[in-house]
Amino acid sequence: MQYEIACVDDSHLNLECVVTILGSDFNSHTFQKQEDFLKVLNQKKFHCILLDLHMPEGDGFSLYEKILAHPGFNGCPIFFISTDDSQEARIRSLTLGAVDFINRGVPPMELVARIKGKMKFFQGHRNVIEFDGLKINLTLLKTFLNEKEVPLTFIELKLLTLVLRHYPDSTSKELLAENIWKGAVVQDATIHTHVFNLNNKLENWSYEIQVAKGIGIQLIRKSK
Repeated sequence: MQYEIACVDDSHLNLECVVTILGSDFNSHTFQKQEDFLKVLNQKKFHCILLDLHMPEGDGFSLYEKILAHPGFNGCPIFFISTDDSQEARIRSLTLGAVDFINRGVPPMELVARIKGKMKFFQGHRNVIEFDGLKINLTLLKTFLNEKEVPLTFIELKLLTLVLRHYPDSTSKELLAENIWKGAVVQDATIHTHVFNLNNKLENWSYEIQVAKGIGIQLIRKSK
């Protein structure tokens, strides 16, 4: 199988080097401009994404957050690659949720092995969740309500999956922060916004997600 990988880097030379290293194992798609990459996310489904850390349009961290919030993102593994091998850069990358941080100085065979290894692990730990007409395919990262696809952002998909896995128990704010925002401090308004948008997209479902003050969020059957 030839994997589809997106490589985002403002340096044409860096992109050429990565494409050469990845060789025949990957079908590489290169982007020097972040906006060009974000435009194709609605049409192209990648198996993984490789981001440069430092770019003039904005660092890789901000681009990572834009990818997660993009409605076309399919949840594939995201890697950071950089010559900046500082502890701060590594910790921030992994805290955000990147599957790996790769220094540009690693041997070519190690680069390929690390990307392949993370991808295989990622693809092998997915499943399907079904609940009262709702179906979440975590292999394709798609949600269906009564067989009709519902377009969710990646964060909405993670939130919905977490709530379903804990039903009928509530899901605490701490658990949401740990599993969706990787332990970062999350404002109540942020949770309310995602819940509101999610309920709107699932308005024809017989359940809705409610925010319970001091408890977290919980799945409630709508009254008839």
